[in-house]
Amino acid sequence: MPLFEIGDDQLIPFRRVQAGPDLYEREIESLLWSDLEAFTGEPLLPVARQPSIGDGLRPDIIALDSDGHVVVIEVKRDIDRKQLAQCLEYAGWARGTSLDQIAAMYHGGSSEFFPAWIEFTSTTTPTLIKRPPRVVLVARDFDARTDGALSFLTDSDLPITVLRVTVYADQEERRFVDVESDHEPEMPVQETLAAPRAAPRKYTVDGRRIEVSDLIDGGIISVGEELTWERPRLGEVYRATVTATGQIQLDDGRVFPSLSRAAMDAADVPAYDGWLAWQVASGRSMKELRDHFISISSPAES
Repeated sequence: MPLFEIGDDQLIPFRRVQAGPDLYEREIESLLWSDLEAFTGEPLLPVARQPSIGDGLRPDIIALDSDGHVVVIEVKRDIDRKQLAQCLEYAGWARGTSLDQIAAMYHGGSSEFFPAWIEFTSTTTPTLIKRPPRVVLVARDFDARTDGALSFLTDSDLPITVLRVTVYADQEERRFVDVESDHEPEMPVQETLAAPRAAPRKYTVDGRRIEVSDLIDGGIISVGEELTWERPRLGEVYRATVTATGQIQLDDGRVFPSLSRAAMDAADVPAYDGWLAWQVASGRSMKELRDHFISISSPAES
């Protein structure tokens, strides 16, 4: 779908940037690593970029979700069947890996992994790796046969998320990234017959991810809303405000595109769920306000 800017009663088209495979993959991978939540819609703990996992395999990004599932993220400008098979090899490796192996490849060093993991999961002991792993495929295009194979896998409830990411430029050569989620299957409801597990909640309305700006538009919060994040165990309190565009501005003036990114930089931690961290003056978390927005925005089930 073409994108346009509205100017002087006319539509001004954005130009789709036709970057080569190396440039596209390198640029998108760097953007992903700097803010995983902006692409995937959920907080993830970044573990490693381009780690060697044996047999010549080197996935682009390894991360963990808050439940303990390994998330393998692979970036390709165009994905064909051969590259899809490679991604499934990564998933096979992730299915058999352990928390100690993940710690050994952690970008901050193995000694820093467990404190970061406990902080991220808000637990007192390390959460163990859970199955199945998840695969996130990021690409500009998928050939027709590969797209059909992906549809079959996602329709079979395999935990694969496909993100189409396109880079655009305007007439002033400003660059924009469009993230389109084609398939976001739920995790399987049951991991084993003995250990049922509910699928994670997806925070969307009409198939679109909820952003802070939606809460402003819905009258749930206001521009300039004051946010706090209290961490009594550490004796720390962080403060921020919500900007007119739904960004988060810390007390020192730094502005971030998401609640999680603001929390990470405020506390200097590698990952954190900002929706859980930040609260408004009434004491309600942004997650609670997001849930309320969804409840009043989604049509009632018949």
